[in-house]
Amino acid sequence: MKHSRPASPSLPVETDACRVQRDEELWFPDGNLILVARDVEFRIYQGPLVAHSPIFKDMLSLPQPDEPHDWERTGDSTCATVHLSDSPEDLRHFLRVFVSGRSLRSVVRTGPHEPAFDEISACVRLGHKYEVDHLVQRNMDFLRKYYTDDFETWYPSNLVRPPSFKAIHSIGVVNLARLTGDVRMLPTALMDCCTLGAEIVEGFAREDGSRETLSGEDLGRCFVGRTKMAQASARIAHQMFRTVVSPTCKHTACCGRILQRMLNELGNAKDDVISCVDWYASWMVYVDSRDEERELCNRCYKMLEGERPKRLQKEVWQNIPAMLNITVEGWGTTPKKEP
Repeated sequence: MKHSRPASPSLPVETDACRVQRDEELWFPDGNLILVARDVEFRIYQGPLVAHSPIFKDMLSLPQPDEPHDWERTGDSTCATVHLSDSPEDLRHFLRVFVSGRSLRSVVRTGPHEPAFDEISACVRLGHKYEVDHLVQRNMDFLRKYYTDDFETWYPSNLVRPPSFKAIHSIGVVNLARLTGDVRMLPTALMDCCTLGAEIVEGFAREDGSRETLSGEDLGRCFVGRTKMAQASARIAHQMFRTVVSPTCKHTACCGRILQRMLNELGNAKDDVISCVDWYASWMVYVDSRDEERELCNRCYKMLEGERPKRLQKEVWQNIPAMLNITVEGWGTTPKKEP
């Protein structure tokens, strides 16, 4: 999806009811549909929207409903006006998808653009609300690349979240997973939430000013999960440096001595190294600081760099749902590839 430039200051327009603003980015004079979100009007072409959203299709094909809804139709027959309960910021992200004239099936993110959380969140929430299934699927597919249930996909990436996201945004990812019923994203999203401090309680403000917070149940999961993940990190720390050298080590006495020294000096290491919540962090800074002369052979060094932590982290990975009191069928099993 092409990332449009940020919305410029809007142009004020007087109406009989109130003073509203035309959105400068998404206002097309020959458009045949005006959508009003709070005090901002968007004038667009209804064809692409109707083609992909059953909700908008029904809304624009039926006469004014007798009972109140989130919308109302006003204006003349040539340009319907629909009032929505969505925020202008959310609606702008959502509508950008429909102004390029391309099918949602053919829109693929390419190039260096990394979508921001607010863009992803708005497209999923409004896509879900207006039943634009392809839009929801595409954005959730993007999130699944990072909040995955496959250890072999997650481990080598060293990316816990999208590069454009902050840790606090994982609160929103948890809520998107809840909204769409994608429980397989919950363990890694909640795991990232466990790394937050006191800010986890208040959550964060979306760009429209509304707050994104965890439910009480998920907040409780994070409080318990944070302790369990710190315990897992401590176990990894002591198992990393057990005096079992690489099977192909040619200097077993020397490497065994160095590993024993690293194990003994764990007591002098900082607490955030031994029992950090992000149990998946690399131990190589600690290794290099305790073996400045590189007495470990290359094979044992490589073991500490890859083979051993991968095995230990996989053991923790298998237990993430249990740590967070979540049931995820098939968690930790490698998905079968299509023939």
